[in-house]
Amino acid sequence: MKTRAEVAHTPQSTSSLDVVIFEHPQGCRSFLINDKASGQTLALDVHLDLVDEIAAQVRSHRWTLPYVVDTHTHADHPSGSAALAALHSSTRIAHERAGHSGVARHPKDGDVLHLGDQAVTVHHCPGHTPDHIVLGTSAGLFAGDTLLIGGVARTDFLGGDAGELFDSIHRLLASYPEETVLYPSHDYNGQTSSTLARELESNPWLAITDRAEFVSSLTANPPPRPANMEALLRLNKEGASIPTEIEAAEAIERVREGGAGSILDVRTGVEYQSERIEGSVLIPLDQLASRADEVKAIPAPRLLLCRSGSRAEMALETLTRLGLSGLSVVRGGLESYLKAGGETERSGEHISLERQVRIAAGALVVIVTILGFGVHAVFFVIAGLIGLGQVVAGLTNWCGLGLTLARMPWNQRGPVETKQGSVGTCAANAPASCAANAP
Repeated sequence: MKTRAEVAHTPQSTSSLDVVIFEHPQGCRSFLINDKASGQTLALDVHLDLVDEIAAQVRSHRWTLPYVVDTHTHADHPSGSAALAALHSSTRIAHERAGHSGVARHPKDGDVLHLGDQAVTVHHCPGHTPDHIVLGTSAGLFAGDTLLIGGVARTDFLGGDAGELFDSIHRLLASYPEETVLYPSHDYNGQTSSTLARELESNPWLAITDRAEFVSSLTANPPPRPANMEALLRLNKEGASIPTEIEAAEAIERVREGGAGSILDVRTGVEYQSERIEGSVLIPLDQLASRADEVKAIPAPRLLLCRSGSRAEMALETLTRLGLSGLSVVRGGLESYLKAGGETERSGEHISLERQVRIAAGALVVIVTILGFGVHAVFFVIAGLIGLGQVVAGLTNWCGLGLTLARMPWNQRGPVETKQGSVGTCAANAPASCAANAP
């Protein structure tokens, strides 16, 4: 039996095109559309976390990647288009109204891209955003966030317009047969495709045929905005890179703007229980590898936090090896955060892991030194090795004693997991979404 990930990366074949779907825990969908005859491939709506996976897929099949396309300016996740295009010398494509830095080609409504002999028709479909485009192929309709499975996009930010969305959707419905496969760029129920016929039958938004009623329903009671939206817009429009380290003052500003759910606290459960930033997510350092999908579900840009910054730096190394991006260490950790005026929740006192390391190392040196005087001189050598170990820990930022203490029973008390903050999604009825609530 194939795993969900294996199914997601298995090409779905039509007569001439393969479609490879990459699912992200945030509900995002990225695509490779490949012409089987020529091996030419188009990458669509690439999430930054998925760049390595997508690049590996292209290399493994020996495909070429002439185009990397964003359907619109994403407000809920960092685009990986620039990074992927740089790896394959691809042409980046987005609508001119997006204003994305580094984009070389701005197609107009009705323009055609070619994958070998296969035509990819570009439809300008404003509504969710003014720059939104949809791609029509023989494999199906790649609708971005215009038409979702059982839903439609929200239009209450980024210059969206509910009336334009109604027009765009019904123009697409009139242009393609009902058996056309629909591939949206977001879904939160494990679905990757539908058909226009199925949506016409079951999507409640398509049951509203009056434009004024559609606009009224869509603009009423919008869901919360995606987390870190302003930072993500700067990244996706200007091409700014996510720094590997930020100052505590910037982390405080992110929290004040509602981004606490993007803070990943990698301390032990009992440390977190003792004092924490309200709304932050706890995944202890030694659990990161086994819970990488949970890290991916945290809205980017993600901030890594520990007591002083050293464990957060180790977390950055671990997560980078696992292919995750959009990670910044909070310099100086919680100590600097507090000194800079940041607020925390407290529910008890606990000795931090860093202090435990100092106490344990000091106690061991004292004990073996006493044993050196009273039992055998070889214990002096052991004391020296303990000291050397701390020097190595300081130089390499890797401390075996600290990792061992983190696994001790007294550090395992407290929450083993925490409720994650709102995920900036584009699915209907999802918290902090880019899509409309059900009508």
